Amino acid sequence: MIRVALIGFGGIAQLHRYAYWYHNRAGMPVQLVAASDPNPAAFEGMTKINLDMPGDIVDELPFAKYSDWRQMIAEQKPDLVDICVPTLLHEEITIEALKAGCDVLCEKPMATAYEPAKRMADAAAESGRSLMIGQCVRFYPQYIYLREAVADGRYGKVAGASFTRVSPLPMWGGANWRRENIRNGSSIMDLNIHDIDVMQYIFGMPTALSCRLESRTTPYDYSLSRFNYGDYTVEIDSAWLDEKAVFNMSYAVEFEKGTLRFDGEAVTFTADGVTQDIAMSGAGGITTEIEYFVDILANNKENAENPPEQTVNTMYLLEKCFESGENGGIILETAEQ
Repeated sequence: MIRVALIGFGGIAQLHRYAYWYHNRAGMPVQLVAASDPNPAAFEGMTKINLDMPGDIVDELPFAKYSDWRQMIAEQKPDLVDICVPTLLHEEITIEALKAGCDVLCEKPMATAYEPAKRMADAAAESGRSLMIGQCVRFYPQYIYLREAVADGRYGKVAGASFTRVSPLPMWGGANWRRENIRNGSSIMDLNIHDIDVMQYIFGMPTALSCRLESRTTPYDYSLSRFNYGDYTVEIDSAWLDEKAVFNMSYAVEFEKGTLRFDGEAVTFTADGVTQDIAMSGAGGITTEIEYFVDILANNKENAENPPEQTVNTMYLLEKCFESGENGGIILETAEQ
């Protein structure tokens, strides 16, 4: 049985909590045994975020509650530590948990910048333990289908792509850290990061990029990035909107033979004026992401779909986007990582 300790018990942690409950009930060898949060009130309710709970947790197995994560790790000696705290704490907790002999699942963003992200990946390699970052979009069936379509060339070569992600302005989180810390929060670190990550997962690393950043209501609540792949360009648009906005993620990819679209609900392919629906199966997201990681740990498999080294690449591209955006959207070449 993989014994899990959850660090942070806010909104995103509740989705992780649900996943462990769900997979335990489904017969997977995993169980949440402890959770920590410095705020005792966190254990009394549920923070509402821009993602809905997949379902209700019923007859949950009891787990120990702590205010100090170090004490929790020392006393519980978990197999897996799941980190759901503000980004600036990710590096310290990840490295300490790895040194304690734990595998680690850490929410995105991996870190505040490229260098601390690289230190986290290096620490995992040195410890011999597994580290995976919660880039959950890789596990949505709509994006898995896109990756397969690019890889096997079923629609011909890629001619261009665009990804869009919008969300209500986040009002959750201790001290509103997402909205007040530009490099730890901001829409580019909260939203844009998902599509930058899935872009390099599907298309590889670009040769150059540019980024435009705007501060409409809060610092960097809008970003538009362009990534050069030689024969084509990928454009990524993200924004925090007002509190009444509805979360949406979408893409449109132009192929030689037609256009593959995901509008937030359905995936379609249009060619010669004819549009066909592409059937999707599985919900994806955090529940599937955790199922994948638990299976890796339980069966000693290689993490081929979401290794930490790839997420370090994502942090490198994000850092370049900040550099471009803070210098008038200049074009920057990217290096092989």
